[in-house]
Amino acid sequence: MNSRLKNRLVPLLLFVAVFVAEFLLRRYTFLQKEYFGLFLNTPDYLNEVHDGPRPLLTLAGDFLSQFYRAAWIGPALTALLFTLGFLLLRLLWRRSTRADLLDLTACIVAVAALLFVVLQPDKRERERWAKVEYGCLHHQWDRVLAAATPEAATDDPMLMPYAFLALSEQGVLAENIFRYPVTGPQDIDMEGELTRHGYFFSEIQAEVMGCSNEAIHNAFQVACTLPHGTSLGTIRSLIKYNLAAGNATLARKYADILARNPLNRATARAARRIADQMDGTPNLLTGPSDSAATITHNTLYNMKLMAREGLFDTAAADRTRCLLMLQRDLRSLVGTFPEDENYAQLPVTYQQALCLVLDPQAAERLSPQVLQAFEQYSKAFNQPRMKGQAGAIMPGSYWDYYFLAF
Repeated sequence: MNSRLKNRLVPLLLFVAVFVAEFLLRRYTFLQKEYFGLFLNTPDYLNEVHDGPRPLLTLAGDFLSQFYRAAWIGPALTALLFTLGFLLLRLLWRRSTRADLLDLTACIVAVAALLFVVLQPDKRERERWAKVEYGCLHHQWDRVLAAATPEAATDDPMLMPYAFLALSEQGVLAENIFRYPVTGPQDIDMEGELTRHGYFFSEIQAEVMGCSNEAIHNAFQVACTLPHGTSLGTIRSLIKYNLAAGNATLARKYADILARNPLNRATARAARRIADQMDGTPNLLTGPSDSAATITHNTLYNMKLMAREGLFDTAAADRTRCLLMLQRDLRSLVGTFPEDENYAQLPVTYQQALCLVLDPQAAERLSPQVLQAFEQYSKAFNQPRMKGQAGAIMPGSYWDYYFLAF
């Protein structure tokens, strides 16, 4: 191979290898770094960084993270840094008689070191969480479910609320909830989980249910957990929620802050144009989405408040019914259905719960297959079982949860 061609091809191959590895294994981590990062050309920000630990490293990291808003930019910048480092090493050994071998060795070591780092369990876990959060932010529920699988939730139960939110938004929560390792009503929500994950989940849940004021409240809570007390993504979310709530004044305020980031000026200008088209009078006192106070740590009470304010769609109804099933409050579950409900058309898990509490006449409206399955389940449940054989009788059924879960 021509020496000049080889000198150009090796760095190019290194760039491609690092880019592909980073894009496939860490692209959501980069996206979330941008969302939860902050870089502003303001005296307050610069003074804070200057007074903090390792100011130069912090400033460099914050500066780079602002570019990660597109999925390919973080991997591309990492690949560029690796390639520049390789070219620098090549300058140092260019007079060596073994330069070709050193080129190959350096490429292999660089890619191997990168893979060793990004394949560490903590890095894979961080990427999974970044994918879940990114999917929630953009309402890409299939992406959330691809990461928050029943198997993953077995190792990390905190993934379950995100999975259940995605399933409820897709209208299939009741059919799938007991595929996950649920142990109680606490698994459907993150009320009382005073961490960034908990506040972030509550923010997204409030947003999808139309409660803008509660989304604003939890976005503030998320910001309080971050190193700078806010982030570029949090500011963008606060602009969106305030516009949805009709508060043009606050939306303009956050747009002015966001405009101090060079890469978000276009977003800030677009937000200001929307705010300027509004009448400038906040509707916080008249909009139903802002009079529903849902800041308690009682999920069922919060759902009742939102229902009272008209924020109760099919997804919210399913979340409430599944919560009642997890609480084993089946009498209340029956009351959520019309008296003339055709129970046979309901998801199987609802029917499994209802057959435990309905009177015989109402139970006739259940599917014959469910009634037959319950008869078989009852026989299996009542049979004496040897020690160590007390596991699931019908995995994925509500009956296993009701009788065997603790």
